[in-house]
Amino acid sequence: PVTVTIDDIKFETNEGTTIMEAAKQVGIHIPQYCYHKRLSIAGCCRICLIEIEGQPKLQIACQTPVAEGMVVYCKSEKAETARRAQLEFLLLHHPIDCPICDQAGECGLQDYYMEYGLHKSRFKLEEKIKGIKATPIGPHVIFDSERCILCTRCVRFCNEIVEENQLAVFERGNHSYIGLFPDQQLDNPYSVNTVDICPVGALTSLDFRFKCRVWFLDWTPSICPGCSNGCNIFIHHRDKVIFRFKPREN
Repeated sequence: PVTVTIDDIKFETNEGTTIMEAAKQVGIHIPQYCYHKRLSIAGCCRICLIEIEGQPKLQIACQTPVAEGMVVYCKSEKAETARRAQLEFLLLHHPIDCPICDQAGECGLQDYYMEYGLHKSRFKLEEKIKGIKATPIGPHVIFDSERCILCTRCVRFCNEIVEENQLAVFERGNHSYIGLFPDQQLDNPYSVNTVDICPVGALTSLDFRFKCRVWFLDWTPSICPGCSNGCNIFIHHRDKVIFRFKPREN
């Protein structure tokens, strides 16, 4: 084990643990979009920037391992200023879709804007890049490219968990976009799970779309009856009507 200090909390953790996971062990939340503990690390959203004592530049918490005696500041002025700037960058071309977006109420962009942003965009509305809106990319999933922040979670999920290369990032720079390979559609057995791991409203479920606002739903832990695996789920319901199932970690 190594001894580290994160936001004035000194504790021991295993060598090789990332700062992101180490912070979770003591109840400190570091914002994240592209990071998912079950997927490979992309390090592309840069919203998890933190300050490490003795290092001149900010580092990303999702990929930086802890070291003996390391002192980390997640909420320093330098870290939060950079986080606010990165959030503004991610929102530059984002459409003002919140009133009609199914992700409203459980969206990472909304949550972190209220916590770290609260800024006025310096980008003119008419200069925003336009993208493809509400396009079916499979029998169960609708894709909205304007809302996508290119976290690549969906791409890595299909490649690493499902092991079916159906999605990819095409083009480069500000022309980059998530798309389907030629003659492919997102129809694997876990396609709706790409909706579950999308941190914004880019991927939405055709079955649940526009059925109910998430803040009206009650959550009940249960077991999926679809097969004999016994997957843990949350049943999202309102007035004794089931609207959707969501995965539950156990």
